[in-house]
Amino acid sequence: MSTLSMREKTAVAWGAAVPDWVSELAEMAELQGLNACAARLGYSPAVISQTLGNKYRGDMTKVEDKVRGALMGATVRCPVLGEIGRDTCLNWQGKPRAVTNAIRTQVYHACRKNCPHSRLKGKPSC
Repeated sequence: MSTLSMREKTAVAWGAAVPDWVSELAEMAELQGLNACAARLGYSPAVISQTLGNKYRGDMTKVEDKVRGALMGATVRCPVLGEIGRDTCLNWQGKPRAVTNAIRTQVYHACRKNCPHSRLKGKPSC
């Protein structure tokens, strides 16, 4: 009885049209394991496994953006930080405002004032 590799399981789950970012994720998971892959992207191993199995019910676009930034070198132009990885951009968006840190406060406001890369819902213009 043969065991399928992570890439083979992904191919079965996604069919003929496996997106490039899912293939990249499967390759990393196969080479380094689900735990290392999850830690690198800031997700749980379960989310990585569900994504590879085409069963994740969460925000798949966010997972894609994290993979493209962390594993595939996708960057965005932040109005405060300059050119940064897409995954880094998403991480900054999740941080709360810190009045003791000028850069963090600037990024907090920039993410909420019509930044084209912001994925925040209901961005207040505070």
